[in-house]
Amino acid sequence: MDEGLDISVDFAGIKLANPVFTASGTCGYADELADFMDISQLGGFITKSITLQPRKGHATPRIAETDAGMLNAIGLANIGLVKFTEEKLPIIEKMSVPVFVNVAGETVAEYVAVAERLANEKTIAGIELNISCPNVEKGGISFGRDPEQVTQITSAVKTAAGNKI
Repeated sequence: MDEGLDISVDFAGIKLANPVFTASGTCGYADELADFMDISQLGGFITKSITLQPRKGHATPRIAETDAGMLNAIGLANIGLVKFTEEKLPIIEKMSVPVFVNVAGETVAEYVAVAERLANEKTIAGIELNISCPNVEKGGISFGRDPEQVTQITSAVKTAAGNKI
């Protein structure tokens, strides 16, 4: 790699070393990917979704391989906000790349509660809203299909989180 090449980008006022991020939901919360690659080479890390309360998600099997690729229906399984802040924030604090937390919920109030809690965490660079998950009964894509709800949830979280979104 040419050390003289600057591929840094400005992403919402945050300077990133490069434009390469993990895809939300695919690489855990922070530490799970470290055994497989040097995370410091990324421009940013996006966590799997965090909800106010822990979620078990869908029963297994959750993934099916097909000739065309892979299908999944995880159902937003996650450890919940309290466990995330207690167990994962200390790990994230040691990471050398900006970390963005993917936030999900069943109601606008749940999104807001999670965003409010994370907004003052210096270790969190930003918040990504998950309003597109098709594999849950409440929230997810039901928000993302309705432009008025997208506006409502984005505005509410923006008010709660300020410049983190």
